[in-house]
Order: sequence, then structure tokens, then C-alpha cells
Amino acid sequence: MLQKTTKLFLTTVAAIATINTIETPQIPNISNSWLTVQTEAQARRSGGRSGGGSFSRGSSRSSSGSSRSSSGSRSRSHSYNNSPTYDNNNSRNYSGSGTYYSGGSRGVSIFLGFLFFGIFGLILFAIIYNVLKSALSGNNSNHSVAYNRERDNNIVTISHLQIALLASATDVQSGLTELSLRVDTNTEEGLKELLQESILVLLRNSEYWTHHLNSSQKIHIDQAEAKFDSLSLEERSKLSSETLSNMEGNIKQKEVISPDDKSAMYIVVTLLVGTAHDKPLFEEIRTPEDLKTALNTLATMPSDYLLKFELIWSPQTQHDSLTYDEFISEYTNMIELV
Repeated sequence: MLQKTTKLFLTTVAAIATINTIETPQIPNISNSWLTVQTEAQARRSGGRSGGGSFSRGSSRSSSGSSRSSSGSRSRSHSYNNSPTYDNNNSRNYSGSGTYYSGGSRGVSIFLGFLFFGIFGLILFAIIYNVLKSALSGNNSNHSVAYNRERDNNIVTISHLQIALLASATDVQSGLTELSLRVDTNTEEGLKELLQESILVLLRNSEYWTHHLNSSQKIHIDQAEAKFDSLSLEERSKLSSETLSNMEGNIKQKEVISPDDKSAMYIVVTLLVGTAHDKPLFEEIRTPEDLKTALNTLATMPSDYLLKFELIWSPQTQHDSLTYDEFISEYTNMIELV
């Protein structure tokens, strides 16, 4: 019995000694680790933003020739003096442009004949001229009428086009930064240049395109401003900080702290465009060719159709890019190009 007890005691002591020799794993500080990841993510999710314009321009669009001054109307005054005078023979004379004689009715008939044929000739000339003009111009007049009707009605279109590129497309970030610092977004010419040049930067880097998101919808002009601002806020909320901003010509810059992370993979560029079109500018986009067509449509629109434009890209500088995890968490709706 004593022998069994002694053996059991020795076995227990050996087991305790073995447990003490096992190295206890270090439990990481989950809270501090999370903060570190968030700090780095915030540094990478810096963004640039530039643009301007307003839909209020569309509400007051009118033709400059619609109002006419009353002073431009012709006024006719007659200087005829038809008071009769008498000569020494008591015969009546009329001083004025007209001549009085007894055969006046015949002169009136001749005059009316010339007047009738003159008017008839003018009408015939106008008919022939319009027929020839229509034959030469084809449907140009119809296009012009449709153009004016579309531009001046109360329906506008808001287009949202978003493109993801591989991180190696660093020319995109540097190009958009230089462009946003250079153009005057407070003028129509500067806003149009910003749209065209930013599209040109994207087209020159089309081999790096990976994903996209697009929508184009018509909306009443009274609701357009709120809808546009809502889309803008949604995209800006994905950024931790706007390190470069040029809105309505007001430029602001912040220092960018670039993390050293080799796992970064993506750049995202967003175009928000408000135009005077009364129908969507593009529909389904599946391939890079479809995307190029949509970009060309935006870049080649008439200058007086562009009402409001906003360019957003993240990260802002060429030293930063989004990791795969950041990309799929913030831009979950983007579709891969096929």
C-alpha cells in the first residue's frame, strides 16, 4: 500500500514539473493591434477631391434672344401734305408725293396689280427657298430643335462612374493631383477641362483597370442637387481624410503620411457628372470597351451641357494604395471587368 502511494506521489510531481516546462503563449493586445491597423488604414485611405458647378444654372437657362425691346420696333410716320391749294386758274393742285388727276381709279388698279403680283412672287420665292433649304440641310433643323429642347427643359441626368485600377498605375494619382492643382474649377472652362483631362488620364491607364461601378439616371432639376450631394457624401465617407481639395477654385492641402505596406493593391477613381441630358448617358457596362465608350460620351458632350462635376480619387498620392481588404470592405458593389 505504501509502495502504491509513493508511486502515485512521484507520478503527480513529475506531471506538475512537465506542465511548468511548457511555454505559455503570449496573448496579443487585441485592442492595440486593432488601433494600429486602423491608423494605417486611415493613412492609406487619404483622398483627393476637385470639382464645381451647380444645377441652379439649368433652372434659369433661357435663350438670350427671347426678349425684345420695344424700342426696336419700327415706327412709321407719313409726311404727306394733302391739303389742297389753288392756282390762279382756280384749279386744284396737291403738294405731296401723290399727283391728283381725274384718271386716279386707273392708277389705283395698276398699283394694286403690281402689289398683288409682288406679294405673290415673294410668297412663291419663300416657298421655293424653304424647299431647297430643307433638301440641303436634311434633318439638321430637327436635330437643332431636339438639342434646344433637351438642353432647356427641367430634366437633367446624374451619372456615377467609378473605376478601380491596380496600384502600379501611379501616373493616375500624380496626374489627377497635378490637374486639380492647376485648373480653375470656379469657371465653366476649367470644369470642362477637369472632366476631359481626368478622363484622358484614365484612358491612358486602361490596361490597369480591374473593377467598375456605373449608374446614369434622369431626374427633375429640383431634386438633382440633393441627389448629387448624397452620392458625393457617400463616396467621401470612405475616405479618412481629404488631403487635397479644389472645390469652386478653393484649394486646400494636408500632409500625407504614407505607410510602408507592400500588400497595397488598388486605386479607385470616381466621377460624378451632372448634365443637361434628359435621358441616361450609358446603360450596362461589362467590358473595358464598354467603359471606354462611356468615358468618351462624357468627354465629348457639348460644353453647355455640363452643369456640375466632381472628381474623387483614393488614395491621393502615388505612394499610397488600398489593400485588398480595404478595397472589398469599402467598395463592395464594384464589379470586375470581363
